[in-house]
Amino acid sequence: MMRPLPLAFRFALALFASAGPILSAAEPEPKPGYAIGRVTMEDGSPLSGDIQDVTVTINGVSEAGERVNYTPAVKNGAYRQKLVKGQYTFGRSTVQVKFGEHTYLYRLVPKGKLWNKSQDAEEGLVQDFVWKPTGLAETYGAKPDPNNATHWHGMNIGLRFQTYREDIKKAPTMLPEGTKLILTLVPTSPSIDGRTLKPITVERDWRPKGSTYNDDLNDLPPANYELTGVARLPDGSSKPLLLQGMGHYPKYFPKVAITVGYDAILGGMWKAPVGWVTD
Repeated sequence: MMRPLPLAFRFALALFASAGPILSAAEPEPKPGYAIGRVTMEDGSPLSGDIQDVTVTINGVSEAGERVNYTPAVKNGAYRQKLVKGQYTFGRSTVQVKFGEHTYLYRLVPKGKLWNKSQDAEEGLVQDFVWKPTGLAETYGAKPDPNNATHWHGMNIGLRFQTYREDIKKAPTMLPEGTKLILTLVPTSPSIDGRTLKPITVERDWRPKGSTYNDDLNDLPPANYELTGVARLPDGSSKPLLLQGMGHYPKYFPKVAITVGYDAILGGMWKAPVGWVTD
């Protein structure tokens, strides 16, 4: 009669069985006549969140001189596509993720430097892709601009000082140079990739003589938040920020709700505008 397994061993087996698929860290070997690869999160873990669709695009020219395009099915984070003889490159590849009422379109980031160079089908093509909900976009150029939302994968909030308050018919007080803006975002939902988030604190310089008074809040994990803030003056004192979110004009509030904005034209996120004053 077989003896029962020790309790600790049975518990470890249960944990292993419930952990889900684990993607191998080893690079797949090229297979002549095929394009193969994986689509994962940046750390190599499986895609997470409410994934609706994953599209990998392969473009090429056959030996006969005909244009050839493939969009192989991505199953369990991997794809495999048989190719006719010819030369190929990888095109725009995307992931669609549902969050709330909308489905957002993200461009997948290719790993390595060969993805946009012509490759011979007979040698086999290997190309992995990752989804980056946050981080610098690869198309931003030499120097990222904190006020340009297209330079970041993450969510951006356009934070703008209002030089006139329509609600009280006067201009607010200009803060002294050297003031710091301390913004706190408390998540009210998981991130778009399903992660549970902790509160985020962001500090911004106040520039009363600059072309912009302060920089935006950029590259946040896409989620819903409650936003509050204070202005910390050079003398060590502070003033609470009064905020004006979407639909609040002309009123201001000490706390505003921030939701992921949906760009109905491009399918991505648009920058959430928030105005602020201190009095």
